[in-house]
Amino acid sequence: MSYATAAVTTVGALCLVNMVLLLAVIRRLGEHTRLLADGRPRGPAAEPAPLDVAPGTRVGEFEVTDADGGQVTRDGLSGTTLVGFLAPGCPLCEDSVPEFLARAQAAPGGRDQVLAVVLGASAGVGELCERLAPVARVLTEREEGGPLVRAFGVGALPAYGVLRDDVMVASYALPERIPDLASA
Repeated sequence: MSYATAAVTTVGALCLVNMVLLLAVIRRLGEHTRLLADGRPRGPAAEPAPLDVAPGTRVGEFEVTDADGGQVTRDGLSGTTLVGFLAPGCPLCEDSVPEFLARAQAAPGGRDQVLAVVLGASAGVGELCERLAPVARVLTEREEGGPLVRAFGVGALPAYGVLRDDVMVASYALPERIPDLASA
């Protein structure tokens, strides 16, 4: 094989490899384009809803016992209810507790219209429950995919929701976004 033939063969092989890589990049860009065009807003103002239950939809079925020994069920929810999902050791959760406490304290109907769900099994669960108990019915969920997480579709922490009876009105990642519940 002559030098010219070897050079043409090498250049041809390099071009083929280049074309295969280029096609892979184009395919990957197509995937990214589809992901970006899926209809979800982007950017800092596009905060995703932390609860997967869409506004206007009933939360899933659940039946749990609160820290006071009372039964809490989906069908037992009535009026406007503020719901918060928090976990000890979660920096965002810990930062949002004071604001959630203020919103819960101002909730019409008082403590009966506020559910605070504390997730996890760490040592900080008891302390967080004690902070929330004066203004909310406190529920705990030790397992990651427990009945409350499934019923509300918790996708991130902290997560807050406003219900009218058992229907989601809105969900928030930041407690300061929760509207005045008297007007909700």
